[in-house]
Amino acid sequence: MKRLYLDRLRQFTAQLCVMLCVALCLGQLAPVTTLAQSTTPPAEADVVRFLEQATWGPTDTSVARVQQIGFEAWLQEQFNAPLTGYPNLAVPPADRCMACPAGSPPTCERDLYTMYPLQVRFFQNALRGQDQVRQRAAFALHKILVVSSNTISQPSAMSRYLNILFNNAFGNYRDVLQQITLNPAMGDYLDMVNNAKPNLRTGVEPNENYAREVLQLFSIGKVMLNADGSAKRDAAGNAIPTYTQDTIEGFAHTFTGWTYAPLPGAVSKWKNPRNYVAPMILYRNAQGVDEQHAKEAKQLLQYPGSRFPTLLSNQDGEMDLQQAIDNIFYHPNVGPFISLRLIRSLVTSNPSPAYVARVAAKFDNNGANMRGDLKAVVRAILLDAEARGTNPTPANYGKLREPLLFATNVLRAFNATSDGAMTSSVRGLGQSLFSPNSVFSYFSPEYVIPGSGGTVGPEFLIHSTSTSVARVNFVNKAVFGRFGDAAPNGTQLNLDACIALAANPNALLDKLNKLMLHGTMSAAMRTEILNAINAVNATDLKRRAQTAIYLVAASSQYQVQR
Repeated sequence: MKRLYLDRLRQFTAQLCVMLCVALCLGQLAPVTTLAQSTTPPAEADVVRFLEQATWGPTDTSVARVQQIGFEAWLQEQFNAPLTGYPNLAVPPADRCMACPAGSPPTCERDLYTMYPLQVRFFQNALRGQDQVRQRAAFALHKILVVSSNTISQPSAMSRYLNILFNNAFGNYRDVLQQITLNPAMGDYLDMVNNAKPNLRTGVEPNENYAREVLQLFSIGKVMLNADGSAKRDAAGNAIPTYTQDTIEGFAHTFTGWTYAPLPGAVSKWKNPRNYVAPMILYRNAQGVDEQHAKEAKQLLQYPGSRFPTLLSNQDGEMDLQQAIDNIFYHPNVGPFISLRLIRSLVTSNPSPAYVARVAAKFDNNGANMRGDLKAVVRAILLDAEARGTNPTPANYGKLREPLLFATNVLRAFNATSDGAMTSSVRGLGQSLFSPNSVFSYFSPEYVIPGSGGTVGPEFLIHSTSTSVARVNFVNKAVFGRFGDAAPNGTQLNLDACIALAANPNALLDKLNKLMLHGTMSAAMRTEILNAINAVNATDLKRRAQTAIYLVAASSQYQVQR
């Protein structure tokens, strides 16, 4: 009988998940009345929403802390929190048999040649690390400046790339562009490493891959933008392009002559062997000449108010690179382009133009005449009036929690113990950690939900009937079982606090409503879950708690972060 009952619950929740997700994103549900907003101390509902945006998921402890000291002071604590990050792993031999000879542990190749150690560290950091805002900001940058383990398979290479984003998450975006441009994992992924000047004999021109993506995806986009992120248009109503093919070729020629740093003890040469530990270097011959760098005239971005040369010619490769990065960084598009993507990653998929403009203004000037200050940008995103409050009114406000965020929110809400081995469980939800399908990331930031009338919903690109059911199954396993090995390994929720309330279903639902839904549970939803709780034997407090948690966590009202 219990089996039949649970099967019916799962069927009901799976159907509810699909219907509510679509309804929320199409604006077919009326705004839900929430708790009244307060500022001193901040309203609990707004605190929970804030922590959904700023962390990998609210916890009872973090909610209490923000209520105690307020948003600004809590953010300052986060900006000063010790970094977690990723270990700079040793580089294993290219010969796997040498690294893992006969008799090695069965996990040897997994730990040396796959993303496993970094993925484990990710979940350990997300569930227990104190630098939650830095982690979220760094992951948002990873989804913009993409390197994928589909191509860069060694964890020792990927860790250096990830740490650039981690270390600079509250730094300056110009430094991010500079360091990412010279990162060997990026150089390999987008073909900048060993990119030579034009070969007049063979007619081979420099590879344009990195030149195109650093403009299209990492900085300015394809069309000129207003300060609010909307497209600028010409007299005929057409969007104005930011660059031409000549511009791409100019940057491709500019980014020539760079190779891997020489391995320890080796003499540098053109096309040094792979070395992911150190930044790429400009190759120079014995006379100190950067002979593989293109010296001819190179056209860069042209825009009003440019502070740097837009035409480079007959310069050293180091100077060319610095001026090219400056040419990109000071383009007026960078503020609104990057701000919009960070807002979509942290807060809402459809921010108002005014919201984008306010954040972009902080990118352009942090208040101390500094451009590109990511700490100021993150603060502006999280404290903006459109992000705060207990009752967001636009019907398309919020975002579908991407699989990683969905999983960590569930685990953190119930203080899960974990060894960090959660990647395979989340992969089944449609997102493979550190392995985005392409340079366009795990999902396109511009994806529009079909039939929605233009509503942007990036995460819906990887959401389907099968992944919707997989989410329900994930919750079922989390609530009624565990992930991975038996204790003390694996991952398991701690339900003690909810079990203690299970004799009083209304008190149990009050707790779940506050922590998981920031007070937005509809009357109809509450009635359905109360009926489900009361259908469980009153003496089976654990099953009552599990039933309530399962239905809340699997619902679309939870899966859509509003």
